Amino acid sequence: MFVLFVGFGLGISCALTGDSVPDLVDQSVVDQSVEEARTEHSSTVSEATWTDGPWPFTVDRGELVCIGPTDDPGVFLVTDTGDMFALNPAAILIADQVGAIADLNPIWRWNDPEFLNSKVNVSPMILYALALCRGTVADPGMGG
Repeated sequence: MFVLFVGFGLGISCALTGDSVPDLVDQSVVDQSVEEARTEHSSTVSEATWTDGPWPFTVDRGELVCIGPTDDPGVFLVTDTGDMFALNPAAILIADQVGAIADLNPIWRWNDPEFLNSKVNVSPMILYALALCRGTVADPGMGG
């Protein structure tokens, strides 16, 4: 959890300061379009089929898309409206270059009122997406 937080902090600081990270990002990977990034490892996920805890988004469904190397892919959720949201630190680092939104907050669901000021845990979705990107999910599309 601590490493994830530091990774998000790094991605956000790069995005906010406008610093580029050419030494960290392979430009040929960034130049892919979303269509080119969709592979057999891309998958549609939905609130109706998600089984790994509460659905973390305010949209009912989306497509998980991987961009980048298999060992450290950027994971994105593409909504039905075509908006692409970065889900992990690798995705945040390249969000501007691939036309994605680095801030997940517009679609990140608030938790139940009993948990004040907290969002639904998105980690299970990220872990599922990373396994999907690496081809290690047995049942793509079901989520969780």
